[in-house]
Amino acid sequence: MEPAVQASETLSPSGQPSCQNGCCDSEFVGTALELLEALRAEQQILRKFSGAELLALLPKKEYLVNELEWRLRSAREMNADSFAVSDSFKALLAEISRLNASNGVFIERSLSYWRDLQSILSPPGYGRTGNKERRCVRPPRGLTFQREI
Repeated sequence: MEPAVQASETLSPSGQPSCQNGCCDSEFVGTALELLEALRAEQQILRKFSGAELLALLPKKEYLVNELEWRLRSAREMNADSFAVSDSFKALLAEISRLNASNGVFIERSLSYWRDLQSILSPPGYGRTGNKERRCVRPPRGLTFQREI
């Protein structure tokens, strides 16, 4: 059983909200689970390199992150003295954070690959003033193209 499913089952068994110290985790679980599913969908889209699908998913992901942050902040302000969440909800948030970081690393490495390829294929150009631009030369990763003169 996946950690997110375990977390949701322990947080709300039989549909009853599980309250701890005046803060109901069930207020946040729905949003957190939706965010987790959006991150899993993002992971699949990234593996397919489908830019259009990714652009369609990003507003939903941004909305869910903002919604979860707003709900947690407002609950903390209402119950400043006794605000606490369950360990299973913390585990769910840790899973969300891990998956988001994993997706971020995948995106960064993909962009780095394409930047390196572009820097190999396109020589330095001229700037607006007509002077040749100087770009920082980084050693390319992996195989490179060689040109005989």
